[in-house]
Amino acid sequence: MVAPFDACEADFFGDLATDTHGLWEVFGFVRLHHPDLSEKQVFERGRAHITRWIDAGWIRLSDAPLHPSTITSLSQIPEFLQRHGSAVTLYVDDSPSLDITDEAKRVHASQTI
Repeated sequence: MVAPFDACEADFFGDLATDTHGLWEVFGFVRLHHPDLSEKQVFERGRAHITRWIDAGWIRLSDAPLHPSTITSLSQIPEFLQRHGSAVTLYVDDSPSLDITDEAKRVHASQTI
């Protein structure tokens, strides 16, 4: 069983349920919820969230990306993060856009009732 959303994830998925988000926006939510973290820590925490969400099937690549991206599979995101490092905490060219999956909507709804 996958652990429930923490406050940052719940906030992000609440937003994602209504709008496509760029990968870089994950890190904005981490900064908002953890203003005491260094940029390296923001990157590490955001990357851990993204990895968890991919593994749980909670995010998918958007059919209508915010910006052009050559990323065509979620499996490419870890390498993208590794290649760009903490630069991805802000928009960088080729950043993919994310949408919520039905499973994540169900989990989010079950935790906010």
